[in-house]
Amino acid sequence: MESKVGADPNSAYDKEIGNNLHNDDSTFLGNILREILYSPMNLALLAIICFLVYKIVRDRTEVPSVGVAKPSEPELPKIRRDFTVKELRQYDGNQPDGRVLVAVNGSVYDVCKGRRFYGPGGPYATFAGRDASRNLATFSVHAIDKDEYDDLSDLSAVEMDSVREWEMQFKEKYELVGKLLRKGEEPTNYDDDEDEENINNDEQERKNLPKSKTETDDTKQESHILQGNATNKNNAQNQPTSSTDC
Repeated sequence: MESKVGADPNSAYDKEIGNNLHNDDSTFLGNILREILYSPMNLALLAIICFLVYKIVRDRTEVPSVGVAKPSEPELPKIRRDFTVKELRQYDGNQPDGRVLVAVNGSVYDVCKGRRFYGPGGPYATFAGRDASRNLATFSVHAIDKDEYDDLSDLSAVEMDSVREWEMQFKEKYELVGKLLRKGEEPTNYDDDEDEENINNDEQERKNLPKSKTETDDTKQESHILQGNATNKNNAQNQPTSSTDC
């Protein structure tokens, strides 16, 4: 008797404990499953957890694209030339090279850096390939299709002041290409190595030329601005400020 008990004294006890633990585990898992299956909120939480786990696993298994550089648009070569109103129309961003030019106060600028503003589909796409001076003076984005050079003679002193402010912004941000030619004006022959300073000098000489009969003298407008006319100041304060995002 003693030898049989001593040979395996705990076998029946261990077996009983194992069965009890198995039953406890089954009961615990069963309770969890019942809580999940019979509770809509728990089902929703389980679905969210499964989705998040899936996202994490998928993101970790995907090949990272950080080191892959997106192909950038080729930079267009700089151009130096003058344009008639008709020639300027060809540079609205819809041509094969996609170049966008805008004229302001007689100067033509390459605004490709601001394509998201002036390119096709942009908020100021109506300025592309056109003289935007009148639009900027009147704060209008509607297309003004003039076949002739616009001398802006009917603009007020305040509006001309606004045009000049916009012109300064364009000079600071965009490449100066050349001039917008008046009717009968000959284009300048720019050399390939000519820098922007030479273009500015030519532009200044052009502005000092005698004005034609179709042009008005801006001297009175300038004097009103310099004298700080109270009426002009009030009008200027009532005008919306120009956007510096463009």
